[in-house]
Amino acid sequence: MGPRESLTQHINSVRNKPFDWGKNDCLTFTNDAFRVMYGKGWADDWLERYLTDKNIPIRRNELIKEFGFRSFSEAVDQRLRRIDHIPPLGALVTTKHAEKWIIGVAMGISTGTRAVFLSKKGVIHLPMESVHEAWVL
Repeated sequence: MGPRESLTQHINSVRNKPFDWGKNDCLTFTNDAFRVMYGKGWADDWLERYLTDKNIPIRRNELIKEFGFRSFSEAVDQRLRRIDHIPPLGALVTTKHAEKWIIGVAMGISTGTRAVFLSKKGVIHLPMESVHEAWVL
């Protein structure tokens, strides 16, 4: 199965799953998407570090202390290559047009024609014009 089919299968598997910190949130969704497409997640080492022991996201100032970056964008820039054109299939994307979380944006994945994000009720598809920032491997 190729990256497109793997991503489609992943999106379909969470299509109606509600947002749930540590299980089905922006980080786990995008990290799992990278894992099914590329064999490893883009943030595997972050998965155990962004939540408290009660599965509540740590506060913004705690995120800065834990990860050493002043912004989410700065942190991702150290892992992936930022792009300034229409995000290709599999790009990590952010938007300000969906649920905004601790980092001030929602994270999602590009399908090549749309951007996919999680909502409180499941997956939502937004037009590429809604993408704020994007990164690729």
